[in-house]
Amino acid sequence: MTTEPQRRMDGYGPEDMALPTWNLLQKTGGDWAKSLGGKPGQFHNTGSDEIADELNIIVVDILTGRARWSAEISDAGPLCASLDAKSNLSVNGDDCDQCEFRLDTPWSSDAAERRRMCCLNYTILGITLNDYMPCIIRAHGISALPLRQLISQLRLNRQLHGEYFRAAVNIKSHEKTGKYGTAYALHPKIVELITDETKIEGLKAESNRLLGAPIPLPVGRPEGDPEPLGFTPEGVPFYSEAEKDRLLAPPAAAEPPAAAKPAAAPAAAAAVAPAKTPPAAKEPESKKEEKKESTKKALDLDF
Repeated sequence: MTTEPQRRMDGYGPEDMALPTWNLLQKTGGDWAKSLGGKPGQFHNTGSDEIADELNIIVVDILTGRARWSAEISDAGPLCASLDAKSNLSVNGDDCDQCEFRLDTPWSSDAAERRRMCCLNYTILGITLNDYMPCIIRAHGISALPLRQLISQLRLNRQLHGEYFRAAVNIKSHEKTGKYGTAYALHPKIVELITDETKIEGLKAESNRLLGAPIPLPVGRPEGDPEPLGFTPEGVPFYSEAEKDRLLAPPAAAEPPAAAKPAAAPAAAAAVAPAKTPPAAKEPESKKEEKKESTKKALDLDF
């Protein structure tokens, strides 16, 4: 009886793996994916370099985190972050409740504010249904709210009874136009409840096996918002040439006060012209009668 040699590879588990990430491509960034033919609104797999228009997955777990990035656009990690937002502790041990940069509703703030704050984000640990490969999908900025809505769909579905691996989830991109340009957000939706028992057992086993997989911190600032073209000396970002001209334009000089206008000619002519004599008032009829009566009496001589 011969025994096969043991490979070290066979001893590796999910905790030893670097799971591939499906990144949603935006109009800025993603140069490598775009060199492969990827377009804004499509998904790029960091492991296989596959480009996809949409994803079909089952959700293993959804983690909530936080991250604050520097103003510089680089591949460096976040200035501060938390892998478990509910713990209210950063990776440095700081209390997130006391942080002046904490932002729990990034979808309701504009891009300029999100870039300087420590924003809530979500990470999906999932399995793609076409090849049963594990994956990570990150949701930040304007994609954070759709992920909260997916959590509601999964948690409130009474047919699942907590077996989230039975829900087939489709994820597309949704184009949104804002103040600073166009960006793409995740649009997840439950499209089917899996009923095949053999398939359910396989997905359940894979789902339980992946629960121990580590989720690393994101590397490089997320590309969910348009990149600014530059900043003013005060640090205000601008996203277009028109906005740049407006923000950097010198303040307009104050206009001198207007000179007093001369009096109108008709008014002056009225002042020079002599005043007209008002017409004599007519005597009342009663006074005229009295006058005639007094004249008659004066002529009535007594001989």
